[in-house]
Amino acid sequence: MKNCLKNTYWNVNVPLDEKLDFDIQTSCSPKCADVSPWEKTFSVEQNGAAGTRARDFYCTWKNRKRMECLWLAGEKASPNTSYSLFYCFPSRNGTLTRMEQCKDFTTNGSFFQCNFSFPHEHVSSIVISVQGDSGNTQPLCLILNNINSLVTFDPPVITKLSKKDHGVLLTWNTSVDLSNLLYEVEVDNEQNPRTFQNTLQEYITVDDPNVKHTFRVRVRSNEGQWSAWSTSSDSEGSTSTFPHFLLVLIPLCVALLLVILLIYLKRIKLLILPKIPDPEKILKDLFEEHNENQVTHETPSIEETHSLTIMEPAKNEK
Repeated sequence: MKNCLKNTYWNVNVPLDEKLDFDIQTSCSPKCADVSPWEKTFSVEQNGAAGTRARDFYCTWKNRKRMECLWLAGEKASPNTSYSLFYCFPSRNGTLTRMEQCKDFTTNGSFFQCNFSFPHEHVSSIVISVQGDSGNTQPLCLILNNINSLVTFDPPVITKLSKKDHGVLLTWNTSVDLSNLLYEVEVDNEQNPRTFQNTLQEYITVDDPNVKHTFRVRVRSNEGQWSAWSTSSDSEGSTSTFPHFLLVLIPLCVALLLVILLIYLKRIKLLILPKIPDPEKILKDLFEEHNENQVTHETPSIEETHSLTIMEPAKNEK
């Protein structure tokens, strides 16, 4: 970085590396055309042990609302090293806002991630500092310019596929309502996707519309990054947002209604066509009842007996 100055001071924000060198030259030309050899070098070294600062730092700006930053621990950092992320950005008057700490922090081994809300669409750059939990860990300081290049959106959702003439009419929607969006449509995993701008519906020509074709869509802003591909959809039918639990609930409701209907129909049948008694069974029951009554009314014959007393005649008195 070079700058031709008329003043004896220079105020500039630069990312801190392990070591920074400042060199000075003098010139009598207004545009620094004739400069003298470098006169003096000033060096600034970072605190902490070399190889301990965060590495492979990377951020994405999700839907222009949330910043997601990931990094790895330093190669020579202790396994127990913990990091904190701080950020600030230029205000409308050009001054930096106060440093804020990222709170949504997760870790998985040597992988670290921190997410924070960042709905500031007018901001063009952001200053980020990743610091260790001890003075022995070197801090990482970055200035991310043109943060619009970090923008990434959620993948689109294909809502409808319909055959039309010699192609397919494809309809999709996105999670953001912004202009100047680019879309790519991939057909059957082709190597050269088709690009469209500012549209949520497009007619896609295919070789044979009667043959099954697979479609995917992705989106990005003019300066941002491509989103992930949408879920694949086939041209044989439309992708429905119908809730999956209704696929189970509807058959159950139909089965319950059928059971209720069968019970109701059975009662109606009994009212219209009452059950006819079996004559044979009725006669059989009558005969059995008659026989039981006959046995009950019969009285056994009892022979009458009479006592008989035989008396001998008295002898004549002498």
